[in-house]
Amino acid sequence: MTKTTIDARLNSAFQKNASRQNGWIALGILTIFIFSLGVASPMPQDELRKYVEKKIKRNDQALRIRSKLLGLQGAKFLAGSPLLKNVKTLVLFDTGLGDIGTQVLVESKILKNLISLNLGGNNIGDEGAKKIAHSSNLTNLEELDLYRNQIGNEGASALANSKNLKNLKILLLNFNSIDDIGAGRLVNSTHLIKLEKLGLTENLLSVKGKEICVKFDFGQRFKKLHQSGRLHNLETFYIGDLGVEALLETLLVKSLSELNLKNNNLTDRAILALANSPHLTNLKSLNLAGNQITDQGATALAESKTLKNLKTLNLNNNSIGDEGAKILAAANHLSQLEKLTLEENQIGPIGAKALAESTSLQNLAHPIFGFH
Repeated sequence: MTKTTIDARLNSAFQKNASRQNGWIALGILTIFIFSLGVASPMPQDELRKYVEKKIKRNDQALRIRSKLLGLQGAKFLAGSPLLKNVKTLVLFDTGLGDIGTQVLVESKILKNLISLNLGGNNIGDEGAKKIAHSSNLTNLEELDLYRNQIGNEGASALANSKNLKNLKILLLNFNSIDDIGAGRLVNSTHLIKLEKLGLTENLLSVKGKEICVKFDFGQRFKKLHQSGRLHNLETFYIGDLGVEALLETLLVKSLSELNLKNNNLTDRAILALANSPHLTNLKSLNLAGNQITDQGATALAESKTLKNLKTLNLNNNSIGDEGAKILAAANHLSQLEKLTLEENQIGPIGAKALAESTSLQNLAHPIFGFH
């Protein structure tokens, strides 16, 4: 996977076009306008009660209502109905709740057992998001879907700072109005400590904001690998430069003595991040074969103080030339190396000579220099 492919996937995941975003907002405004004209009216309470009774009779732990206008009166009925006392999954998609209806709903103690809540398509703005964040009745919530609403940075910040949503594992905010600031607050939240999945597609994110979200996804993936004891071997994971930066930001690498990043489409950007990271001092073996490292990356490795304890360094199949080879040959910081491999690079006789005559790499027990 090339950098161009990764960029294309980023754009495809996070940006269709601005008109689509505006279309959803326009649809919400039109819906409110139509309701205000009385063209559509909320479901009568008696009809709603019978509808809920029928649903609950089938499964008293889940209630799903889609594309039926409930409005404020419907929200009040649900919030006060003992029929919902055992409900753990509640889906109210496109039901016209708005901020006030959302407030009435989340303030209900009857819903304190909720584990999953879907309020997508309800014209919920920042105020509604704040009410959700401040509700002490949602402390058991593990999944919150706020897809296609009107939530901006204020609402995102409230969710990020919520002390009540500490058990949240999935938060979906696709098709809202959150930009890089809101995304950053969600990703870096110290309260949403169990969050595993964050959906922010079709918001107002720049390339930087999209990268923040991609790094978050990588971070969750690395945590799972760490728990299974497989974080040290990322060969052919195609994580790219962003993946390496995300890996270093997790701080999980502190305990690693070996790290295999072979075949990951890494450029010098990732190598600079590795070389400058203060968290790799325990690393003894580093495999960077099959990437796109040039003389710049080789220079960063040679000058790295954090990699001074390396015993094995694999740089096979990269794009390192004579200059990089000469700098590696003179690398005092890599004096502990016992094995260095540089096959399938662009090193000629000059670089080969420098490596063969190196006075800095005296500990190489098995020098393997294969050159093209």
